[in-house]
Amino acid sequence: MNAPEKLPLPSSLDQDHSRGQALALFPLENLQHLDVESALRCQMMLGHGETFGIWETPETLVPHMMKHMRRVDLRSRIAAYLPTGTQTSPALDVLLNEGVLWLTRLSLLKRMGPAGLGSTAKFKPLDASTVADRLYQFDVKLVALGVTRRLEGTVNSSMAFVSTLTAEDLLALWAKEESRCELMRLTQLQALSFWSDAPGAREFKGNTTAVRGAPSPRPPERKRIPHPPIPDDYMAVMGPRMLWLIKDLGPNLIHLLESLPKMLESNNVNRETIKRRITRYFQANCWRDRNGQVIEKPPFDLRHGGDSGKHYRKDPNQSDPFEWPPRHWTSIQTLATTLQTAHLWMALLVMAGRIGEIATLGRDCVEFAKDGQLYANGKTYKSSRVLAGKEREWPLPEFMVDVFYQQVKLVEACERLARMIDDSEKMANLSGDSNHLWASLGAKGSADATKKLAVYGANLQLLAERIGLSPKPGGKNLHPHRFRTTLARLAGLAIDGSQKVLMLLLGHDDVTTTLGYMQSDRAFAKEVNDITRELRIMRGEALIEDMRAALRDPQSLPYGGHGGGGAPVLADSVRAYEEQLHRSGEEWGVNTSRELSVLLTNNGESARLISAHVVCTKTAGEVGLCSKKKGAIVAGNCQTECNNHIEDKTGRRDTERVIPILVQHAQENIANNDWLPLQRDKKQLDRELKRYDDIGAQWRTKPEVLVILGAAT
Repeated sequence: MNAPEKLPLPSSLDQDHSRGQALALFPLENLQHLDVESALRCQMMLGHGETFGIWETPETLVPHMMKHMRRVDLRSRIAAYLPTGTQTSPALDVLLNEGVLWLTRLSLLKRMGPAGLGSTAKFKPLDASTVADRLYQFDVKLVALGVTRRLEGTVNSSMAFVSTLTAEDLLALWAKEESRCELMRLTQLQALSFWSDAPGAREFKGNTTAVRGAPSPRPPERKRIPHPPIPDDYMAVMGPRMLWLIKDLGPNLIHLLESLPKMLESNNVNRETIKRRITRYFQANCWRDRNGQVIEKPPFDLRHGGDSGKHYRKDPNQSDPFEWPPRHWTSIQTLATTLQTAHLWMALLVMAGRIGEIATLGRDCVEFAKDGQLYANGKTYKSSRVLAGKEREWPLPEFMVDVFYQQVKLVEACERLARMIDDSEKMANLSGDSNHLWASLGAKGSADATKKLAVYGANLQLLAERIGLSPKPGGKNLHPHRFRTTLARLAGLAIDGSQKVLMLLLGHDDVTTTLGYMQSDRAFAKEVNDITRELRIMRGEALIEDMRAALRDPQSLPYGGHGGGGAPVLADSVRAYEEQLHRSGEEWGVNTSRELSVLLTNNGESARLISAHVVCTKTAGEVGLCSKKKGAIVAGNCQTECNNHIEDKTGRRDTERVIPILVQHAQENIANNDWLPLQRDKKQLDRELKRYDDIGAQWRTKPEVLVILGAAT
């Protein structure tokens, strides 16, 4: 067989056309019948490597990916999942070769054909990272199981692996969510006549279960580990420490890194030489914070040293990983890693990007738009059908521009030192042509400042440990995606309450920049919307619980301490729902309040917090006093007596405090014949008395209040 013509790897500019070119040469219906030479040529056109049996995913397709999935040896992966003790034989070699071709064909079909599942990705091609992940994690297991069954001699079918599986095999695979999705994908491709080797139709056995005997236990299913938002108390502690690292440590550390090349000779550059130059540097320089004060030590425990080699010292007890100022080259390297990870921490939180998108940022990513707004340019792969990803822009506050500028200086200084240490004789050309923003920094032997950073999550966890915090806030590892969900939660809180909260948090000047995050990323907008709806459902659930507690305890405050025209309406709804449960023979359970809240809030559409202590239960299809028509809420015209207006019980203290003050002012205005201020006080007093029925009833009977309300103005 002649070797196929070597094709250049598509660049980021022409990869958009490679899928169309591949489809023109290899139609979807022919992919399952490709021979080795044709399969390799199609694989090369899509940019997945030039060696048959090796599925590659280069950085031009997916910048950020686990290293072990960059280059998948299909034959070795299949062999790794064969049963222990499987003997090598000519028959096994043939089956392994068939399996490699089967996997290559299927991967090409996933990249080019309608392999997507779900509501949003249905019938869409899969992105390169998903294909590599499914190939590495599951497809090879499926083929290995098929190879085992064919070696057993139960089926003799060429190029078939899934259809050779037994009923017990398929039952176990259908029971697991991960394998179930892949079987559904194969079934979908078979229905479209693009793939023939798929599981057989599942027999329908009716909707009844056997009366006798215990049910067949399903195999334990691996639970997905979610990425919950980072707890508020953790963020409150870590945030100021990140700012200190960026604003106080950063400029000083970069000055040291930029000064070292000038202090080092053109030869004999080693750790001891650098250590002496660091000592000389601190003899002539003093690190100062942003206010010009000398940094005697960090405001928190900042670990930059290690325990390695301390037993070889004269006095091991003198080994201090927190010593200040740092004296060793390994400490400076560790601080450089800490500073870079602080920059990454801030970028993940402010930009709300996926780690695969943040990893695509280059050193020239910041640009000015025509409207004067600052943006960061990168790529997104999650929802893009383009092989090389889709260009993406993130609006930036000015603070993030300073962060990226400092990160560029940090990486370039570390690169210069790395090249000098690697070959001190080549001093003339120290500027590389790299453009990656995040570098492989650190004191370990595997670190190389001239290379792109490959592992992000572990660095975030190390950062937390080095500044004295847990790498598992809330019991979960500090994963890059947790920053996205954290910002989504903050955005949900801000949108449901006050958008200004998020503006102040991110340093934006106006709300349009804040809302730009949601508008520029549909997936993030959905996360924000889901969180916002959940917050409203939880708010409604709390109101329902208070109303029910008040109905069951005559001695409690009316409506659980809540007020407004909507409080009695909600109380009646709770009473009616509980009576309905009793008529049907059911009891109020643990989840009943949530179920009723979902129903009454229209799955989180209503129960909006429109102002401090005021909840509006109006939906878009209802008429309220604020607008006199269906549609959006007019918060500026909210009226206490409206049936959708609920005064939260947390506002009772304010009402009880302000009523005596209004009464006193009104009495003074009556005595002084100041009728205009009296009108203002009278109007506000009447509004406060309407907020909570029990408080209003208590004050309305007092003579001084009757005089004020009856005064002519």
